[in-house]
Amino acid sequence: MAMQTDEKAPQCGAFLFALLFCLLMLPLTLQASGCQPCNADLQPVERVIDGDTLLMRSGDKLRLIGINTPELGHWGKPGEPGGQAAKALLQRLVRESDGSLAICPGVEREDRYGRQLVHLSNINRQSIAARLLRQGAGWAIAVPPNLRNNRCYFAAESEARREQLGVWKRSPASASDLDGDETGFHHLRGRIARVGESRSAVWMNLEGGLALRITWKDWQAFRIDDPQALVERNVEARGWLYKRKGEQRLRIRHPSALRLLD
Repeated sequence: MAMQTDEKAPQCGAFLFALLFCLLMLPLTLQASGCQPCNADLQPVERVIDGDTLLMRSGDKLRLIGINTPELGHWGKPGEPGGQAAKALLQRLVRESDGSLAICPGVEREDRYGRQLVHLSNINRQSIAARLLRQGAGWAIAVPPNLRNNRCYFAAESEARREQLGVWKRSPASASDLDGDETGFHHLRGRIARVGESRSAVWMNLEGGLALRITWKDWQAFRIDDPQALVERNVEARGWLYKRKGEQRLRIRHPSALRLLD
């Protein structure tokens, strides 16, 4: 009997070690699989247009939810840094998925350009947006009501930012350096000089003139009792710049688009 006990002891020790290893690795596994997968049937991709847009063989043009990648050059206008790299990465992810992806539509199904707003998963049911964000191919974005996997997308972005990958090799630009004519997506840093309130929105003017706009409907999610408490706070803001009434503006749609720095 003693001989049998001695033989089983190493096996039991190995089992306990394996169990301990699995328990230690569990948080990493949960983090890696944190995005809710798209379990729809796989559909063939015709081609990748840019880092966040694809054309399917069906003819549908898809825009990924949860990420914005740098623009490619168009009509003589130079591309943004990282645009070609983001497109190349998405092309590689499509190839690794045997040229087909699973498509799950967003709550809001189309953008103003007629593209379908979707979450995509590869053949292994891994989120395509999360994989792009993890490599720093673009910025996480949250546009209600399409907030599925929002936390997962921003967690993937945080990993890339910590390691200074892709777009995170560069710090956010200063809002005070804007010349007033820029449009398109920007990730900016600045100090709030003034906060105002209108019937429709909360307004935050950054030093340099950029106005951040948050509608009262969207403001409810911020859980800030007094908007004036934000005066002189340093922030990072992300979104699309536009001009209205001679003023450069950026609409903030979700708390994750406005990061308080102090």
